[in-house]
Amino acid sequence: MLLNLYILKRFFLFVLLIFSLSGLLNAQDLSKKSEHEFTVYVMPTMYPLDWSGPANLYKSMKSCYLKTITLPDNYLLGHVAVGLTSSLLEKELFIAQTSSSLQEKLDLIMKQKVGFGILGAPMQGRIETHDELARKLDVYAHRNKLAFIRFKINELAARRMLTFIKNYSSKINKTNSASDFYGGALWPLYHKEGAGCSAFGMAMLDLVGILPPESKEWYVDVKIPMKIVGGEYNNGKKVRVKTIKRTEKWFRNDGVANVDYVRHLLYEPSIMFDWILERREMSDSIYKPFNDGNVPGLIVDMTHVVPDTAKPIFTERISPNIFVEKYMEKINAAE
Repeated sequence: MLLNLYILKRFFLFVLLIFSLSGLLNAQDLSKKSEHEFTVYVMPTMYPLDWSGPANLYKSMKSCYLKTITLPDNYLLGHVAVGLTSSLLEKELFIAQTSSSLQEKLDLIMKQKVGFGILGAPMQGRIETHDELARKLDVYAHRNKLAFIRFKINELAARRMLTFIKNYSSKINKTNSASDFYGGALWPLYHKEGAGCSAFGMAMLDLVGILPPESKEWYVDVKIPMKIVGGEYNNGKKVRVKTIKRTEKWFRNDGVANVDYVRHLLYEPSIMFDWILERREMSDSIYKPFNDGNVPGLIVDMTHVVPDTAKPIFTERISPNIFVEKYMEKINAAE
């Protein structure tokens, strides 16, 4: 009888040990899966923009500008930055694409009078530095104008992202890298193209196969009537402000692309910001509410998604619009 009790105790101790080891192994697995995290940081406009039509967008952009003209560290149209934490790096990497010359924007608007061509016009750009972004993220956090989505990723995804950043910042001709150019019509996974700020972040998600299907809710997709596009994108036409104010609707009829209209697709930071806050209030098995200090966000596990490393990082664009056509003419001429 005593022998049976001894054996039974040993058996239960053995089972307990197995469960303990199992829990330890699972904890170690989770720890490994958390070694690499990619975060999309979203900063909305300080005041909402109205994308219902060109006239309303112009009025809301002007209003936002006048209300924030003296505000330091302000991204007029909102901003998207990304962060990568990985055991492959010594510290977290903050990075974003931005424009580099306010004067260039003013020249396009005031002198060349490109009108709504400013939404897609390529211009000089640069990569924002880690320290610069760390400071601005802190500023926006204190304004309660910062939210994020954090993606747990695997090592292959992290390596592919780092390779993209290195190549994107490398020379594409004698003088420039793709990262030297900023524009709402550019997509950085196309060969030699720069990016807008939100396109830069979304492209990195797309690169490793984790751009979520919900991302279709994050962008605006409009056809800009050619009558409010000027400058080199429309035979030197100068667009008058009163023409924009009278254009209440986007182009909606059948027409010829780059002749009657220019299609503009943009991942909109303010839409992304609102989406994150709304998603936090939903019961969700994929996106979990997660706070980083006082900054609201979501966290999602994408460690199971293995990127196709055989696929080239950069591909050729098949159907460029007028903005990209003019951009490529200049890039190729510089080679």
